[in-house]
Amino acid sequence: MQDAWRAIWNRRKAVTGGLDGDWKHVFLELKRLNGYDVMEGGISLDAWLELDAEIQHRLHLTHGGRAFEVGCGAGANLYLLQRAGITVGGTDYAEGLVAIARAVLPNATELYAGEADAIDTTQKYDAVYANSLLHYLTDNAYTEQLMERMLEKTTGAIGLIDVHDRDKEEEFHAYRRTVIPDYDERYKGLSNLFFPRSFFEDFARAHDLHIVFTPMQLRGYWNAPFNFNVFLYRR
Repeated sequence: MQDAWRAIWNRRKAVTGGLDGDWKHVFLELKRLNGYDVMEGGISLDAWLELDAEIQHRLHLTHGGRAFEVGCGAGANLYLLQRAGITVGGTDYAEGLVAIARAVLPNATELYAGEADAIDTTQKYDAVYANSLLHYLTDNAYTEQLMERMLEKTTGAIGLIDVHDRDKEEEFHAYRRTVIPDYDERYKGLSNLFFPRSFFEDFARAHDLHIVFTPMQLRGYWNAPFNFNVFLYRR
């Protein structure tokens, strides 16, 4: 993972009382900790719940299933899955965020800090996924190693949600420059990876997997037009 991004995520802290109260309040605070508090007033709870339902559907997850998230951050996505009766586990390279995830997910099968491309594959899950993670990785080789580990860890599906689209890279930067003052200076040294769909198609072909691309649909999320989702299934 990129060290500059690692330093940023390790500085994230919960606000006082942010992890108290009803589940809606806790979930939105976990999302804030995961970085969704920086553009255009945030995203509504209903929009997040719609995305969660779509992810569960695409990953074939139902009550009693098992899901593992790579790059789980403070555990926001896992928090919703656990509420749906799904057994969860996760990992993230920011130790402070993992500590928060442990506090709100005391029944998780495993929650640990570490590099994404070296996840422990001992325990198996019905689905393994990464949400808004791939653009923080160092390069394609690292990403492919991560996907190999994800495939080894799941008995079912892989989900890669919110992947930066190589075909829309210039549009992405152009938009950011219109809404973020001093964008190039502010994000100097904080690069993002963009992927062509062919990268995932090649992986699917090499491992005899069925692949499905879907648009990133999240109401109120400025980045959605520039991203896509990938779902991979064993045949």
